[in-house]
Amino acid sequence: MKVTLNSRTKIIGTLVVALFVLALLIIEHLNGGVVSHHLLARKDMPKISNWWGVLIVPLVTWIALSLIQKRQAHSSNSQNSVSIYGFTGAFIFGTVVTVLFYNAPELPGYFMLMTFILALFVPIYLPEYFLGFVLSMTYGFGGILPVIFGLVLFPIYFIQYRFIRNGFLFVLNKIK
Repeated sequence: MKVTLNSRTKIIGTLVVALFVLALLIIEHLNGGVVSHHLLARKDMPKISNWWGVLIVPLVTWIALSLIQKRQAHSSNSQNSVSIYGFTGAFIFGTVVTVLFYNAPELPGYFMLMTFILALFVPIYLPEYFLGFVLSMTYGFGGILPVIFGLVLFPIYFIQYRFIRNGFLFVLNKIK
């Protein structure tokens, strides 16, 4: 299913995300205080407070929706409109990784490795995938860590899909 974004949708989406993050922070505050997370889950690394999420996650949402809107405006190709399925898939994936991290800490690493294979076949570097990934992990990791993690992974996915995949396809076409 494809959705066309306009400015009103972008504003509403960003406000909904801001309210979601604010609600999470209020719930945390009322249940013992707002949580801080260590980078890479290591005690010797600095802590980052979830309070930063109230600024960062809506900003990331606005930027992602702006990029999607810009992509739609510059392309008449229906393939370039935002895919709800891509957002939903990334959201489910991020939710599974978060649940696994807290219940079976040895499994998320293997799960994340699968994305590198998937990136060769599906353009998971697109903003809707990034947004779904970040929003799904916000509850478990706060607002900053998923953004940092995504900013490291998604350029790698871009390189894999645009260059490595095309290199494989080029070689396969030459072999035929």
